[in-house]
Amino acid sequence: MDKSVNILHFEELESTSVWARKNLQDLGDFSVVSADIQTMGHGQFERKWFSSSENGGNVYISIVLKPENITHLNELTRFTSFICAKTIEQYGIEAQFKYPNDILINGKKIAGILAESVFIGNEFKGVIAGIGINLNLTADEAKNIDIPATSIFIETGKNVDKQDFIQKLLDKFKKEYDKFLENGMDAEARELLKV
Repeated sequence: MDKSVNILHFEELESTSVWARKNLQDLGDFSVVSADIQTMGHGQFERKWFSSSENGGNVYISIVLKPENITHLNELTRFTSFICAKTIEQYGIEAQFKYPNDILINGKKIAGILAESVFIGNEFKGVIAGIGINLNLTADEAKNIDIPATSIFIETGKNVDKQDFIQKLLDKFKKEYDKFLENGMDAEARELLKV
């Protein structure tokens, strides 16, 4: 089933996932909320995610999903991590997965994924997959982060076209998503994620 992607782009948001959650009822399946800057972006345990739009920018998106089959939804964070890792690897660097939701390059964090299901009472309303990826973060900017961090730019010395990267990521996500909903993660994903 082909899913057209509706991308809502903002220059600045508190958090793409918070905005998506507040507007969930008006967003269709596979809507994508994107921001150049997040002022209150966070990961697991509310850890703040450093945000910058300098040097070509980084990825701050949330994908809104409203699947009918939610059998494998508990694996969505890991599935999304797999898609992000495979997209990053297209730039000639090898990604490692750190449970439950980080992607590392040579032991340094390059991406974080946080999937949050939304229920009203017992009724499932959707899931929001929040994705932060350091594309063009500089070594100086990385010093603002309280854990060792890196980016594709730091690793390769080359700027990454943000829109092109997001398109590659969404294309891969779409290609694998229906199969994932039906069967869960495949052998390649399980091998990369060591699950």
